[in-house]
Amino acid sequence: MEERLNQAPFGYLVMDLEGKVVEMNLEMKRIWGRGEMPEHIHEMLTTASRVYFQTYFLPAVTLHKRVTEMSLMIKSERGPIPVLMNSIERNGFFECAMIEMTIRGEYEKELLLAKKQAEKINQESAEANARLQKLLAEVEAKQLELEKLNGGLKQQADTDALTGLKNRRYLEKEMDNLLGRAKEGLPLTTLIIDIDYFKKVNDTYGHHTGDLVLQELAGKLKEEAEAFGIVARLGGEEFFIVLPGFEQDQALNLAEQIRRRVEMDEWAHTPITVSIGMASFSEKDDEVTLYTRADEALYASKKGGRNRVTAL
Repeated sequence: MEERLNQAPFGYLVMDLEGKVVEMNLEMKRIWGRGEMPEHIHEMLTTASRVYFQTYFLPAVTLHKRVTEMSLMIKSERGPIPVLMNSIERNGFFECAMIEMTIRGEYEKELLLAKKQAEKINQESAEANARLQKLLAEVEAKQLELEKLNGGLKQQADTDALTGLKNRRYLEKEMDNLLGRAKEGLPLTTLIIDIDYFKKVNDTYGHHTGDLVLQELAGKLKEEAEAFGIVARLGGEEFFIVLPGFEQDQALNLAEQIRRRVEMDEWAHTPITVSIGMASFSEKDDEVTLYTRADEALYASKKGGRNRVTAL
């Protein structure tokens, strides 16, 4: 590996087409937090990120030869670390750059420094009181700015930028709690919703129109289901709805209501239909198996002719 790349201020790793790690630079080893390289990228990812990686990485990189800003959680020695990954396929390998998403450090440093300065001035003579009051006002302003920033960053981190729905990161945080409640007896049902033939929409009308269709569908899904649970965008043209308290029959009625509305509604740009896969929690389920069963049901809907709901 080139010395400059080895010393670069971002994580860099190379893996083969099966996901086996071949190289990583010093910054990637620092994020990973272990002396030895993992044999496979799956060892570096949390369970939810591994499912997301398996579902979207290969299709995306196969279609576009690159992946841009894929949000993952690294299973580091320091605990889960959020990163953004860009990747390209070159000469039979995937070259990946990862940047750790730190968002609070600089503001907290400024706030700590301002407080220390205020404490020092407080010990000085009375003639420094005016300076102290001014500095305390600056500390308060920075505190308010930090609180505002944290609130905005939390909202941004939990929200899909294109549709305004909750994103996969938010789902990862909420599913542990919902699965815990489900194991205590609260019914829980999940829906995966995928736009039929969405590639044809992009190819015919362009990606801008495709984005508008995604936004319009997101609005309809919020109207139908947000009052009952979580409505999120997983990525691409795939959406996810979590319905705590819903038995399978209740969820099936809602899924059919969504499918019919999408089919029958007027659309601002181009009409679409959706296929829906549904899975209800059982005692043997965890986050991965529940998602996998819903995904298998979605596949059955597509295989069965699309524009339908399948429950497993």
